[in-house]
Amino acid sequence: MPMMKLPSGQAIYESDTIARYVVDAFSDVGPSFVPGTVEARAMDNLIARLHDVYVAAIQGAMYKAAPPFGTFQSRWEALAELRKQVRVINGLASEEGPYLTGADIGHSDAALFPTMVFMQHVLPKFMQPGWEFNAEEAFGPKLVRWWKFMTSGSVPAATKVFEEIDGALRKWDASGRWDSILYAGRQDTAERTIFNMIISKEIPSEIVYEDDRCLVFKDINPVAPVHMLVIPKRREGLSQLRHSTQDHEYILGHLLRVAGEQGKAALGDNGFRVVINDGADAGQSVFHLHVHVIGGRELTWPPG
Repeated sequence: MPMMKLPSGQAIYESDTIARYVVDAFSDVGPSFVPGTVEARAMDNLIARLHDVYVAAIQGAMYKAAPPFGTFQSRWEALAELRKQVRVINGLASEEGPYLTGADIGHSDAALFPTMVFMQHVLPKFMQPGWEFNAEEAFGPKLVRWWKFMTSGSVPAATKVFEEIDGALRKWDASGRWDSILYAGRQDTAERTIFNMIISKEIPSEIVYEDDRCLVFKDINPVAPVHMLVIPKRREGLSQLRHSTQDHEYILGHLLRVAGEQGKAALGDNGFRVVINDGADAGQSVFHLHVHVIGGRELTWPPG
């Protein structure tokens, strides 16, 4: 956590508070980091606030080994939200530039620039096979133009910040920082299965329930009057339960909650069984994690 000791001995912390103190304490030294018009100052405050609350809070999804990432348990969902919020900032940025709010450098430029160094370096690592990173698609045209200006050498302080952060990130590269991080280093290399085709609707299935994270459909070879499969839409390396990591806790919990809800919806007060097979010798035939929900008849124990 950044901290600064004031002349009185009082310590203050949080980057925004420290930055605003420095701007105020050295207001007689240029540049002021205070845009020249009321409207530009309002936009400066808004962009800085959006960055701190909605971008900086979840940027750990780019480099932390495991969740949580702010309020997100899913790395993929956090990265999607990160890009969404960056595009919001792009929409607020000045059309004229060269700074975020116009002709004057502001607090928002200082707040966003270090994060942009991270994003420019790290986000391309998360592109999946067949995709190519496109900065304008990721950040928006105004932020791309702003980034080019800030890294052109026209802003010496930005050049220094870039060199410090980029140098540290390259050391992370060399140390294998991203090797074990889902999507950036660790990839889902298992073969595509019939479940991928069911999810993409390439082949038909009798769907019972669907949300952003999972799909529930009736098993084509039921072992009971009620036999449903609950599968994650994004496999994320979960060909088998044994491959689960902290990155998967959010989807494992989600699958079980949905399995419980759908079992109750299908069978009411009657019992049902929830089964996850791991490996061919345990009865797993499709290597895309799936949860069986089985009921509608008396089930014996032990199973199998």
